Amino acid sequence: MEKTLLICQSQTEALALQRMLAGAGVTGRIVRPPRQYTNRSCSFAVSIPRCSFMTAQQRMRDKNFVPCKIV
Repeated sequence: MEKTLLICQSQTEALALQRMLAGAGVTGRIVRPPRQYTNRSCSFAVSIPRCSFMTAQQRMRDKNFVPCKIV
């Protein structure tokens, strides 16, 4: 299964995103993103199944959350 990474600025932000997505039924896992996708050393990401991306995107839009990067 393909994964999508939602890159966040910090572990705290990634945890908040994971909880926000869980409210929409999207299961996410907090991971450290590959170095080439980050601009800060303290970046964390939420890994979600690619098939759940549209639901996650709608939930983030509803909650006015913008991740640093989507990979």
